[in-house]
Amino acid sequence: MESERSGAGPDSPVVDEHEHEDALEPRHLIRRSNVVLRAGILMLGAGTSGLRVREVMRAVASTVGIGRIKAQVTFTDIVLTVQRRGIFRTQVSEINAPGVNADRIAMLKDFAENLPPRATVAEVDAMLDRIERTPRLYPEWLMVLLVAVACASVTVLTNGGWREVAAVVPASALAYWLRNALSRLQLNHLAVVLVASAVATGLYLTFTRLLDLALGGPSGRMAAGLICAAIFLIPGFPLVTAGLDLTRIDLLAGIPRLTYAAMVLLSITLGVWAVITVSGVSPDPVPVLTGSPAVIWTALLVASFFAVFGWAIMFNSPWKAAVASGVVAMIGNVPRLLMLEAGVKAHIATFVGCFLMGLLCALAAGLFGMEKIIMTVPTVLVSIPGSAALRTLIYFDQADVVQAMQNGVATVLAVIAMVAGLSGARMLTDPEWAFTTSNPPTWRLVRRLMRRGRR
Repeated sequence: MESERSGAGPDSPVVDEHEHEDALEPRHLIRRSNVVLRAGILMLGAGTSGLRVREVMRAVASTVGIGRIKAQVTFTDIVLTVQRRGIFRTQVSEINAPGVNADRIAMLKDFAENLPPRATVAEVDAMLDRIERTPRLYPEWLMVLLVAVACASVTVLTNGGWREVAAVVPASALAYWLRNALSRLQLNHLAVVLVASAVATGLYLTFTRLLDLALGGPSGRMAAGLICAAIFLIPGFPLVTAGLDLTRIDLLAGIPRLTYAAMVLLSITLGVWAVITVSGVSPDPVPVLTGSPAVIWTALLVASFFAVFGWAIMFNSPWKAAVASGVVAMIGNVPRLLMLEAGVKAHIATFVGCFLMGLLCALAAGLFGMEKIIMTVPTVLVSIPGSAALRTLIYFDQADVVQAMQNGVATVLAVIAMVAGLSGARMLTDPEWAFTTSNPPTWRLVRRLMRRGRR
């Protein structure tokens, strides 16, 4: 009776309802959509801006034959809608935890720029497999060493002496190793940051006390290293890319990145603040370095190079990009330091320095074929106002509202100046940041149109 009602004979094959639904699925579009989303997630997980994520996805979509895509990119996930031959498909993917891999950013950018006009999904997947399986460029022992050198270099830039440098090196090295060990256990990221910053500060105070006992007295520059031992925890990539995303009114990507960066900065300052509160030491500003100008400026230039070089290696930048970033920082930090020495307000000096470093990064990237973002982020970190942020929390704890507000405003202005300087340099050197269209004109075309307008 059932066969009669359904219009099928007794010998008709039984059709599985699920098999029938599977046959209706646009499998060709599913495979293409998957590989486009995979490329975007790899780029997002490497820590770059939303604009670069969309660029890679559009390149892959064009190669596998998808005519239209729309992507909403946030800090941790992507919502992708694709269209081919009148069929739409939407899917979502996310990354487990935020991270930074500058070498992967460079590889994916090169991959997107050199894709053939047409390729199969299997061919594109094979290319992505090679990128995803590429190990980090440097062994952990080398990263520990260079991160310690970078933190010591920042100590010099904040007027620390040799005793502060000697205490920061082992403290930051051990804290960085601990941070990596805890991260491998997949513990809560903010908790790991707080613990690592507290350990770095505690070890720094311990080594400082040992030096005081050995040398018969305390150092007047001890406060210079309080935040520098934990400076490697600064969320440089999220902070800078958040500013760049917000500059392009990409709020979905920029606001979550900025929120994440603020939470990490708060975790760092809370860890340092807890140790300082228990120990009773003061984070007051230290006097400028004194001595031969030639020696001081040599130390500042060398410190600028190694601070940025160490950060770049920590971000897994190729060594050529790391060296170029260090040289740019060494050149670009000079005007900032000269302006500070002349009494110019810190945020104005920071803006000028970051603007110049952004231009130099664009020039070096164009000359040597490197990706700008992996050079720019470590370069501008020499301007991070870590000490002012720490003093803000300490003064609030001491109920000194006036000092707390002054340091808090100085911190915010410095961060804004960093992002504004970098964004200004990007707009002058990259049409994608100066224009909001999906297909911005090149600067050559802009100049040609301007000449026509004058005629």
